[in-house]
Amino acid sequence: MKTILVVDDDPSIVKSWKRILRLNGYAVVTASNGREGPAAASKESPALIITDQSRPTMDGVEFCRRLKLERALARIPIILINANPPAADRKPLWDESLFKPVLMDVLLASVQRLLKPGTGSHDPED
Repeated sequence: MKTILVVDDDPSIVKSWKRILRLNGYAVVTASNGREGPAAASKESPALIITDQSRPTMDGVEFCRRLKLERALARIPIILINANPPAADRKPLWDESLFKPVLMDVLLASVQRLLKPGTGSHDPED
């Protein structure tokens, strides 16, 4: 069973995504903010991370940047959920970007696509 880390400060979103992902055969661990996220990723070694862009403490873009700096975490695929398009002036640090409100079938399709063998995250040295 593949583990997915969900990082979001909205408990209702975490609860619903956790339930749907578990019903689809994934183990799910959660973190409620950007400070907890890297520690949870290091501890759990998830196959995929889903994170919100807009959070207090540390936004999703900074969270992705910090993950890519950690050799053990840099290759974990990331889905960034956001209400607004992220700045286009830089190379994305995530593998897919989905806009709110996210339809569950769209999220699940992205999860399945990113967890296929041979599909991986961006190499931070590209």
